[in-house]
Amino acid sequence: MSLVSDPRGLEDRVAGLDLTAHTQAEYHFLIDRYVDAATLAKATAIAGRWGVRPHDVLIATGRLKADDYYRALAVSCGASFTPALSAADIVPPAASLSPRQHLAQGLLKDRTTNHYIFAPDRLSPNTLRHILGQLYPHRFALASPHAVRRAIYRHFARAFAHDAIDGLAERYPERSARMSIAPWQRLSSLLGAIGILVSFLVAPIGTLWFLTLLLSILFVPVIVLRLVALQSLLHADSSRNRPTIPREADSELPIYTVLVPLYREAHMLRGLVQSLLQLDWPASKLDIKLILEESDKETVEVAEALALPGNIEIVLVPELHPRTKPKALNYALPLTRGEYLVIFDAEDRPERDQLRQAFHVFRTGPPDLAVVQAQLNLYNAKDNWLAKQFTLEYCVLFDGLLPAFDRLALPIPLGGSSNHFRVSALTWLMAWDPFNVTEDADLGIRLARSSYRCRVLQSTTYEEAPRKFRHWLNQRTRWLKGYVQTWLVHMRSPRALWRELGPRGFLAFQVMVGGTVLSALVHPWFYALAAFELLSGGVLVRPESLLGWPFWLIASFTLITGYLAPMALGYVTARRRGHRHLLKQIPLMPLYWLLISFAAYRAMWRFMTARFTWEKTEHGFARKVVIPAR
Repeated sequence: MSLVSDPRGLEDRVAGLDLTAHTQAEYHFLIDRYVDAATLAKATAIAGRWGVRPHDVLIATGRLKADDYYRALAVSCGASFTPALSAADIVPPAASLSPRQHLAQGLLKDRTTNHYIFAPDRLSPNTLRHILGQLYPHRFALASPHAVRRAIYRHFARAFAHDAIDGLAERYPERSARMSIAPWQRLSSLLGAIGILVSFLVAPIGTLWFLTLLLSILFVPVIVLRLVALQSLLHADSSRNRPTIPREADSELPIYTVLVPLYREAHMLRGLVQSLLQLDWPASKLDIKLILEESDKETVEVAEALALPGNIEIVLVPELHPRTKPKALNYALPLTRGEYLVIFDAEDRPERDQLRQAFHVFRTGPPDLAVVQAQLNLYNAKDNWLAKQFTLEYCVLFDGLLPAFDRLALPIPLGGSSNHFRVSALTWLMAWDPFNVTEDADLGIRLARSSYRCRVLQSTTYEEAPRKFRHWLNQRTRWLKGYVQTWLVHMRSPRALWRELGPRGFLAFQVMVGGTVLSALVHPWFYALAAFELLSGGVLVRPESLLGWPFWLIASFTLITGYLAPMALGYVTARRRGHRHLLKQIPLMPLYWLLISFAAYRAMWRFMTARFTWEKTEHGFARKVVIPAR
């Protein structure tokens, strides 16, 4: 047999062997030098419960370094060990395989020694010895899976970078934000602006009333959605106790990947790692990737200095345009080993059982369920007025609106964190758009357009609310700029969007994506109009003619319910969350909305001048961290 002509031959020989049959005795070469007999016995017992091998347990829990294990294993098998691999010295054993297939196979060839380099992470020692004996006279060197994956990644760096940046734009160019404005959109915007300007010059008062009526009508669906969410909450169980789910045996659980993109967040690493290692999931089936930018030397140095267990891997993203979170996620995606993956940010503190909760939803849900969105809330809600208002906003969105979208089977614009994905669906859609600065919302719409479902999970990830206005403004500007991108991308062909989402989904998209931006832009003008009415004595004056009644009724409905509905939703969701200290902040929500309006106008300016610039949110400034016990 030639592995060069048949690179799958090694895997074929592994198939059919009992890879779970392992005893403590076959790991004798580790005792006394790397672990003691008691630790090995405990790891063997845990491996039996988890359905893995003892060395998986030792490495994943940090009891044994991967290089030490594979070095000792190589000696016991009579093979050589390669601690580090140079991308220039390795050769893929088959040119016909794609980079992703090489990653899955874990087999390389060293052009200098002519040895095959193999990372036997799925094999017990006895199984490996059996296979190597059958493959004689081929010469093998063993290496750790991290070393092999890193070498493959560096060897194919150009291909991985190309896929991360250009994959979506090349396969689905109409759904990429790289070219964000269609010709008809440019023309419509220009003609609309000219028409409004001319109308104001000819009949300013009439134009003002007409635009007010038009906007009032447009905002009716936005208000109705909030009323539906409020009605649903009022009729739901007042407690937040989740239904009890059966606890799956650890041996039945799949590998779950956790992706954590970081940039200039060295000070957040230690707390983040501690939080991730507390997740209720077998450590050897937890595949954690810390995604760092090569140019971010400080964070890279701190991460490499930490004593990270073997289930945490550092992925370095090269300095390539655009420098965005979705590009970094795309770059790391081929390295993932799990059937499912979740995105967490540096400041995130998810509830311990969130992965089990999400896996249960996937397992019991329909086959078209592609993503589960956990609820987000804030752990520093008492810091200052800005943090309190931010927390109220999160309560309304993640505890009120998104669950309503879920119940109504409407497309959900995802939040930026705690999205749990079925990896097969994610890769089919070419993952995230690296040119969209709210890649999460865009991906949620693309999933819906491809007939995938999204569910909202009643499990919370706690985040840090920005305390400083500058940090909040940068974050909100990016979010609103990304919503503008997302609306323009998906409205390039309104008929196609209508056909793929259906009438209800199309309307929901306009409400959640377009309506979010439009309401923020328009809100300050309500105060200008109210001031004009006050000065002219027209406030609360009923119309004298029959033609004026529709305008008066619609405007009054929009005014009253437009303010009361979100405030009532904030009251109910904050009470259910136990945030009683926030209830007195509800009357001040309109002032917070004015800040959002300021960010919206800044977002429009940034969209025109720096469309793909990622305005990073700074973290680590919380005064008091309060995470409710679950």
